[in-house]
Amino acid sequence: MFTTNHFILLISSIAIIVTYLLIQKKFNFSYKTKLIALFCVGIVSEIVKIMVNMVPIVGNSFETSGTYLTQESLPFHLCSIQLFFVIFLLFFIKQETTKQILLEFMFPTMCLGASISLFVPTEGVAFNDPQVYQYFIYHAYIIAFAIDLVMSNIIRVSWKTLIRNICLLFGFSILAIYLNSMFQDHATNFMFVARPPLEGMPILNLKHGWYDYYVKLVILAVIALTIFHTPFILTQKNRDAKLNK
Repeated sequence: MFTTNHFILLISSIAIIVTYLLIQKKFNFSYKTKLIALFCVGIVSEIVKIMVNMVPIVGNSFETSGTYLTQESLPFHLCSIQLFFVIFLLFFIKQETTKQILLEFMFPTMCLGASISLFVPTEGVAFNDPQVYQYFIYHAYIIAFAIDLVMSNIIRVSWKTLIRNICLLFGFSILAIYLNSMFQDHATNFMFVARPPLEGMPILNLKHGWYDYYVKLVILAVIALTIFHTPFILTQKNRDAKLNK
């Protein structure tokens, strides 16, 4: 973390974000087009993960052998599940209110969650690992998409949005606990609710047990979401006040 490789990858990620926003500003692609592009990026990202992380299992019989995707590579982290949200938006959700609620949840979880992921690269920073490129490109792309949601006025952020997003994120953390428990033999750590993402972290650690860690994780998430939402909420309120005048 914060090695030369990491800094190069961070700078490259910033370049991807800036390039995305400049292209969008120039060509002003429709919301549907941007969603389809994100869907394609997500699919390619998952294909790379599958190609890299398939492992052979040799059992005692034909039925217990085969090749499988490693459980920790399943798309159940906060950033990975964005692909499911995109699929729901493109093919299943019809009500505009539901779409808006989902987009308002995707905005902070993409932008904030992916930003943290770039600074805490759980896949490492080795240039000879194809998954490192997948990791940084995907996370940079979803940050750019999230920023564009606000810049294009596709979503409106309010205090109600903040409270709803906190509740939804807490719900997903409980779901992650269940998923990690299902795959406990493989030490999965979806949404990092089983243990910290990295060893030696100052606040998020297991020195005082898991309950202490989980409570601190929830508190930090609430604080981070509140700090993240507040500027957008105040900007939206000022914009609405000017329009009312």
